[in-house]
Amino acid sequence: MNHEPSANESDSLPLHLPSSPGAGLARGFVMLAMASGAAFAVGMLAGFAPGMDGRRLAGSYLVGLMFVTTISIGALAWVLLLHLTGAVWSIVVRRLLENLTRPIPWIAGMFLPVALNLSWIYAWADPSRVASDHELSRKAVWLNPTFFDARAAIYFAAWSLIAWRMTQLSARQDQSGDRSIGRRMVGSSAWGLLLLAHTASLAGFDWLMSIDPHWSSTIFGVYFWAGSILGSLATLTLLTIGCRSAGWLGEAVSVEHLHDLGKLLFGFVIFWAYIAFCQYFLIWYANFPEETRWYAIRREGAWNALSWALVLGHFAVPFLLLLFRATKRNPVWLALVASWILIFHYIDLYWIIMPGCQRAARGPNWLDLSILVMLVSICGAIVAWAGRTRPLIPIGDPRLAESMAFHNS
Repeated sequence: MNHEPSANESDSLPLHLPSSPGAGLARGFVMLAMASGAAFAVGMLAGFAPGMDGRRLAGSYLVGLMFVTTISIGALAWVLLLHLTGAVWSIVVRRLLENLTRPIPWIAGMFLPVALNLSWIYAWADPSRVASDHELSRKAVWLNPTFFDARAAIYFAAWSLIAWRMTQLSARQDQSGDRSIGRRMVGSSAWGLLLLAHTASLAGFDWLMSIDPHWSSTIFGVYFWAGSILGSLATLTLLTIGCRSAGWLGEAVSVEHLHDLGKLLFGFVIFWAYIAFCQYFLIWYANFPEETRWYAIRREGAWNALSWALVLGHFAVPFLLLLFRATKRNPVWLALVASWILIFHYIDLYWIIMPGCQRAARGPNWLDLSILVMLVSICGAIVAWAGRTRPLIPIGDPRLAESMAFHNS
């Protein structure tokens, strides 16, 4: 029998994001995006980065773009995974994850500057270098501008389709409370997760690994996945704590739900470190020059310091803090840890991309920050606007009451 929430039932819980704060947030993000975009333009005109070439600038843009991309596709992976596993506790935060996937079609548009200037980042996109390099010529069947851009379009189309499908089904369930819609979402999650896993792994190979076309790692797709899943989980944690503190989730999210988010953060911090170490260890043990050169560059000068910073900041610090139950149940501490993880997720992407764009580390630049703030603000505005169009929790899910009553054993 279908369950349709009555008006009294829906009104008994403050499930909707208030219109004025939602609109204000969206406008605030838009203004921030415009301000950071203006700072970026002024920086370019005034020469904020003396001697910066197109390759360095394009690398900065790619880092920021990959940051927002990994957050959105990681959130999509969580939506699909939580449906497949039937995780009842997660129902109250699932709508926030759905909102985090809404920027994907817009990110496709943000990818255009990269697609139109491939030679600024990728050596294989420069015909003169391909002609003089046998290895690049051999890989030209896969690594060529036309096929690269076509694949990117396919990736974004696939992700947008999956996100749209899950969002539409969730919206229908809000209206009807039909249990069969839940089963359809599980079925869509099965093929959606397989499609997302394959396309996201290929995107990691294309967009990041091919910056150094002479280097390859079969585990790099999983490494890209691990960072995306951890970064999106940290973003969800911050978003949940923020909405809960603002009163936009009512009593739907309790400390018990934050505790579970903290446990997942702890688990995927370890997973990221495991994959990162496996990739390093296998390449170090085999000791093939064409493979070790990628890490050799990152063992030089300031890049070496950044490598050690990732070991400590991306793994050791959050691992030690999340060991404690009190950290996972304290919103302030959990928000600090999630913010810390997000910072090092960006640093991880910077560490992957920038050594291929500038061999000698010159340190962060004002343009790096302005690009990041601009892209994050655009996506933040989209997420905030999505948050005011529908309830912030799926009010039509028949298991919502069970999710709200969740308690860690």
